[in-house]
Amino acid sequence: MALSDEVRNTHHSLSDLDLEFREVAQKDPRFLDRSHFQPLNEYHQLLAYRLQPWLTFLGRDKLQELQRVSLATYRLLQTLPMRIFEGDMDRIKEFYGFPSASLAEIVLSPPNGIDTIVSRGDLIDTNDGFKCIEFNFSPNLGGWESSILAQLHLSVPATAEFISRRGIPVAYTDTVQKLFRLIIRDVQAKGLSRNGEINVVFIIATTHPVDPTGVLARHFNRELGRVFAELGGGLSGRMVTCNYDALSNRGSLLFMGGLRIHAAVELNITGLTSPAVFRSFKSSQLSLFNGPVAPVLGTKRNFALLSERAGTSAFNEEEREHIRRHIPWTRLMVPGPVELEGRSFPLEELLVSQRERMVLKEGDSAGGKGVVLGKFTPEPEWRQAIATAMTGGRWVVQEHLESRPYLYQSGDHGCSVHDVIWGPFVFGGEYAGVILRMQPRAAGGAVNLSLAATEGVVFEV
Repeated sequence: MALSDEVRNTHHSLSDLDLEFREVAQKDPRFLDRSHFQPLNEYHQLLAYRLQPWLTFLGRDKLQELQRVSLATYRLLQTLPMRIFEGDMDRIKEFYGFPSASLAEIVLSPPNGIDTIVSRGDLIDTNDGFKCIEFNFSPNLGGWESSILAQLHLSVPATAEFISRRGIPVAYTDTVQKLFRLIIRDVQAKGLSRNGEINVVFIIATTHPVDPTGVLARHFNRELGRVFAELGGGLSGRMVTCNYDALSNRGSLLFMGGLRIHAAVELNITGLTSPAVFRSFKSSQLSLFNGPVAPVLGTKRNFALLSERAGTSAFNEEEREHIRRHIPWTRLMVPGPVELEGRSFPLEELLVSQRERMVLKEGDSAGGKGVVLGKFTPEPEWRQAIATAMTGGRWVVQEHLESRPYLYQSGDHGCSVHDVIWGPFVFGGEYAGVILRMQPRAAGGAVNLSLAATEGVVFEV
């Protein structure tokens, strides 16, 4: 098949090498037949989703654009609750659904973990550049497996040969090592480790056995050991996994059995930190990622605050321009007039008349749940979804964005145009790598790894 001009332009915008790869791969049976990517097809205990066989080669200019948009959006969301509501805890309680204003104040008062919060954005590369459709503030994010994915791809003969023949050095950002560097830096900044020992717990909110085979702990301890070795200075320690019940306080310190814990990474999306963990964190005796502040920063309703107030004095000129260029039109699902493209409409009337342009999102949902795309929803079902969202109280509506067309392998044999969601990680204000989710455009609907999408890895060139 011949690449269309639009597809060529999309891949050329990533890098010359990325376009060259497509030109080769779409003609070469070794790249078209999924059976030739056996290392990617085999079961791996640390990988949850079906992998995309074709790599993405990201050049410096596009990488810098991705970093710039991601970091600027992250910084806006970090400051949004206190900025918009000017520290009024009653208003913060009302908007974010806290049980009381006093609890909102406890969560948001320092230390609150905002400066070191771990996140991953969802961006769409449109004809007008990257647009950020949401930001997820939780350590429990898919796509940490960059080092595993990179090695799997390099073990595919056709892929390794393509890279070797070009003689172009390729690299990737190791997301797990970025996380451990952040943890170590924060523990040291807080003065929690006086003898160089740093023990990290990954907490999984479950009553079932945690990591029964030990594969998770072994992998992360190897990564942690590499970071210790690179940083030097006599650093040592362990990474352990457990549930909340295995943790307890001795005074304000946190322990797992007899092991002193210096940092905790919560692998849940609820923000329901246990009393023992929260007590140690608020006593400044524990580095915590992300804690109860995560649902506050991660709600999709924050995008309505950005979009609605983009032209106000809440933001400086640079921030207003960023919102205008990179944040899609988003509104809270509450009855009343809204503005779109300089005109005012009753919200429900706008949603019915502009169904194919709109997406309904439950503000606190995750993992692709609570998302209704008007473009792929029959009108009767769309009207019912509007009614549900209006009465639900915490939904938003966002303009539907079209991904630029990308060419990737699809099915058992062949390739096709895909829609792509870019998932850049930002850890403590630093770019920490990116994971891609791509789905054949013919499949329609939201790009979802639980459905037709595959997970892709990015090599930096």
